[in-house]
Amino acid sequence: MLSVPRVALRRGAVAVEVASRAAFYRTQQVRCISAKDVFNYTAQTAPDIPAMPLPPPPARSIEEMVEAGESVLGELGLLSWWKPSSYFRMALEGIHMHADIPWWATIVSATVALRLALIIVPIMSQRLVAKQSQYKKELDDFRTRLEDARKEGNNLLQQQIFLEQRDFLKSKDIRLGRQFFILLANGGVFATQFFAIRKMVDVNYPGLSTGGTAWFTDLTVADPYYALPLISAVTMGLVTRVGIEMGTSADQMTPMMRLGMQYALPVVIFAVSSQFATGLCVYWCASNLISLIYAGAFRTQAIRKLFNIPPLVHQPRIKKSRSTIKEVMASYKANKSIPPTFAQLKEQDLQQFKKAGRGKPISSNINDRFFPYSPPVRSSFLIRLINTAYFLESVVKFQKKDHGDSYCNDSGFSIREMLEEIFGKVLFTLLISGCLKDGNSVH
Repeated sequence: MLSVPRVALRRGAVAVEVASRAAFYRTQQVRCISAKDVFNYTAQTAPDIPAMPLPPPPARSIEEMVEAGESVLGELGLLSWWKPSSYFRMALEGIHMHADIPWWATIVSATVALRLALIIVPIMSQRLVAKQSQYKKELDDFRTRLEDARKEGNNLLQQQIFLEQRDFLKSKDIRLGRQFFILLANGGVFATQFFAIRKMVDVNYPGLSTGGTAWFTDLTVADPYYALPLISAVTMGLVTRVGIEMGTSADQMTPMMRLGMQYALPVVIFAVSSQFATGLCVYWCASNLISLIYAGAFRTQAIRKLFNIPPLVHQPRIKKSRSTIKEVMASYKANKSIPPTFAQLKEQDLQQFKKAGRGKPISSNINDRFFPYSPPVRSSFLIRLINTAYFLESVVKFQKKDHGDSYCNDSGFSIREMLEEIFGKVLFTLLISGCLKDGNSVH
């Protein structure tokens, strides 16, 4: 049996253990109290996290958009609200998608539609050609008088003829500004279509590489047989001959203009268009053919009456003794022999003065000073004298040609005597100023 003290000790140990366990459990309960019990505050619950968004679907390719019948001008950088060519591209794309026709037919159809919408331009051109044909004799007379006055170097007479021509054109209601408007309108239409198609070719618009026909199946490359450039050049020469695009016919052109428009321009067009893509050549050929159709239609009296176009007066043809090329060469030689005007002499004098001022100093050698045209130019003063002498000499030649040596001015003083007096005064001035003395220089 256990003694009393041992039993008491054991009971005390058990009591202590029970008390410690109770204290431990109470401590655990105190530590697990909520914030609401201490601060009277309830924490907000966290919001629901949304599901992760799905990635966007991959962008469709240009080919897929074309197959779906959607416009791809914006994706290819072919759309600008301020460019007229952008609207023409929209028309091309719309015709191709809705009419379901190949690209070469689309280009031709759009060209025909635009030219029909702007039919007022060739109508105005034909009206101007008809009015000028009625007064061709008077206009040719003005042109001849101006040419003669220019050859004589008579600026006052040229201005007088210009005023007479202006009054005549005004009285007959012939406004040359309309011709400028016609050229500007045709140029604007051509530039709009040209740049619209060229940009589509440059970016290789889907379908252009297979949208051709016959031998030009690829509209993005040049014609390997040069057939379309040749057709473009020939038709352009015919268009300039009938004058449907410029407001003037070939008979109303000057020899130089007629040579350039009918012969030089087609050669240039052939050389340039041979480097263009066939898509551009298709447009060019279609536009020229439409112009020729207009020219043929406007020869019909019923159509001219419908559009209020005056009848075209055909002047009797005069058999020319020389060809157009010979006329141009003769005109060029005549222009070379025209004496310089005072304005040209003034400009030449100014250039020589600048050249003399920037050149080397004048040599003290009397021969170098006395002959100022030996390189480099020494003296602007002597140059002025030489230019004046040349001008007066040309005046004497023309007056002698028209009136002989006995020609006199209003005061009875002959041109030759006046020339001799001027040179006498010039020589006296040179002697006084010391131009002919050694060691001095002329400035």
